[in-house]
Amino acid sequence: MCRAKRTFSSPDREELVAAPPLSLRILWRDGWIAQLCLGRAEVDTLAPDASDAARGLHAALRSLAAGRPEAFPPLPLDWERVPPFSRKVLRALYEHVPAGVTVTYGELAALAGEGGKARAVGQVMARNPWPLVVPCHRVLGGGGALTGYTNPHGLDLKALLLSLEGAHPAGGGR
Repeated sequence: MCRAKRTFSSPDREELVAAPPLSLRILWRDGWIAQLCLGRAEVDTLAPDASDAARGLHAALRSLAAGRPEAFPPLPLDWERVPPFSRKVLRALYEHVPAGVTVTYGELAALAGEGGKARAVGQVMARNPWPLVVPCHRVLGGGGALTGYTNPHGLDLKALLLSLEGAHPAGGGR
């Protein structure tokens, strides 16, 4: 079960992709990716009838697991279901914070044109519908502190993701 609150009643389709140590469950709604659920995996998984998006995510997960982070393929993320402030913050993160780079909540607020709203940005990160793809794990507390990861696997997973990308918490990755 995803920890983030769903913004719809039930998905039209679910797909699971995994490349140890990571998995993503894709929740589709009306042809759009409404939500991704990030978890741990022990077995490589990709269904024979996987969508193009699932195949692209699987390839990206395998590269990340091998320590070669790549940009995720273009995906049909359902940005329209995201409230305007959240969309602005998530897009700033998605477009301006690449693998291996970290920002603080305050820096992300400024990137989104919302300086001074670090706490509100933290709330947006807690409700990010597309973890890993929209990389909320790259957002750190003041001074580069490893804080605030609501994934059920907690800060250990956040630290793992940053490590796989070559980022260094508490020193920033910049």
